[in-house]
Amino acid sequence: VGTIPPPEAVRLFLADRGADKRSRAVEGLLASPRWADHWTAYWDDVWMGRGKREPDVDVGAFRGWLHDAFARSEPWNTIATQLVTATGRNSAGGPKRDADANEGHAGVPPDVNGAVNWTLEYQDAPQDLAGAASRTLLGVQIQCAQCHDHKTEKWTQRDFQSFAATFTRTRLERIDQGKPMGMVRRIDLFDLGRTAPRYAKLAMKAPELEAIAKAQPAALDGTNLGDGEGVRVAFARWMTARDNPWFARAFVNRMWGHFLGRGFVNPVDDLRPSNPAVAPALLDALAADFVASGYDTKHVVRVIVGTSAYARAATPLDDASAKADPDAKLWERFRVTPLGPDEWLDAVIGATKLDAIVEATGRLDLAQVRARVRQRYGFLFDVDEESDQSDYEGTIAQGLAMLDGSVVAAGASTLPGSALAELLAKGGRSEESMVEELYLRTLSRLPSSDETDRWTRFLRGANDAPTPAPSATVALASKSGAPGQPDPLRGLEERAGRRRADARTHAYEDLSWTLLNSSEFVLNH
Repeated sequence: VGTIPPPEAVRLFLADRGADKRSRAVEGLLASPRWADHWTAYWDDVWMGRGKREPDVDVGAFRGWLHDAFARSEPWNTIATQLVTATGRNSAGGPKRDADANEGHAGVPPDVNGAVNWTLEYQDAPQDLAGAASRTLLGVQIQCAQCHDHKTEKWTQRDFQSFAATFTRTRLERIDQGKPMGMVRRIDLFDLGRTAPRYAKLAMKAPELEAIAKAQPAALDGTNLGDGEGVRVAFARWMTARDNPWFARAFVNRMWGHFLGRGFVNPVDDLRPSNPAVAPALLDALAADFVASGYDTKHVVRVIVGTSAYARAATPLDDASAKADPDAKLWERFRVTPLGPDEWLDAVIGATKLDAIVEATGRLDLAQVRARVRQRYGFLFDVDEESDQSDYEGTIAQGLAMLDGSVVAAGASTLPGSALAELLAKGGRSEESMVEELYLRTLSRLPSSDETDRWTRFLRGANDAPTPAPSATVALASKSGAPGQPDPLRGLEERAGRRRADARTHAYEDLSWTLLNSSEFVLNH
């Protein structure tokens, strides 16, 4: 579900002596509302990205459609079909600011089909839509053949043009004419029985579109998708057929890579003969099982996280195994991977109650803060699942964003609503128990005896010390975020520094800040 467990869940799991405690924990997470939250964020990133949006795109409606689909546990073939065949109205309209901030939980009006926004994102570029569909749904990078025949693969430029022609038969009707400032423009999208006239006009400026507009729509294997208004439906039917060689394998490979750090085929969206899978029999078996389950996404996750490969530690079994498979390509140990930006942000919120800190201000909007923080930190902490890194290679920019970042600084503070403020307000707890609680909250484990001793000495040494000057916990982050993006938490940072009253409070904030900045917190291991 893309985040860390609360400390009480860790305690219960550690105390559980049942042989089936892992499977029961997995079932609890699969049933959690956070399942839909997490996979909405994941697939929104895959399909819509974090770049500049087309002005007609309603991001919130798209997220709402995704969230509803995952909350209902829609089969993967159904979700994919709805995506590539979507028709209807893209948005209920309204301020674009509100649409962009929508986390996908507010629901979508019945007369709006949020999936339409994926097609609108590529409304004037069927070649880009074809590349995105092939890569994300079939794991095939056919876009390489857009300009010329591929030298080492079977795809030709004509193949690409025929495949891209699948997406040229849609008509757009703009309900809101003009360009209303700050508003989402409502659009109705319908299938046409011929290439849309707008592509003929675009071809005058972009000659590469002319060949696509004139091509006969065909699937990747050359299957003729016919004429008339049902071309996209015919493509979806071909794509989700039980014997399709790419669809099920692409999803299983992506999920295996997501959970274990590397897919059977790497990059996860590059399935081709010249990039063979490791353990191909296992990939095929998992794909067949996925199809047999009725394309049940939870079933795939249940199987993957139930494997011994997923349960292994990140340390090599021994020196010989480390030398034999230094990059853990066959998963003899767990591949350490950095958290994605959404996962990292949700982990900080879970560890510190940053959401409660924001709500306690009475003036900040949590959805806006989350959207701004994602935008600001996303470009720093973006995780490329397709890379084949054996080690974490964090950048200087990432380090500065964490060390000077307002997100961590506000979360590690004793501002009203924070987890640390609640712990300190209870009183009567020993330093040892406080260290244990903070470790459970951030690293989801108990501290070692050495860690407990070291931090206990640190905290006790601060009891009689004079109040120090503000430390790195309140360093401003005006230069560590995305260029041009204001910091929505900067005022909280400064407020935290002003309310720091004594050395003991300062020491606990430093402990919390250190744990949040540790590689153990930022890495999935």
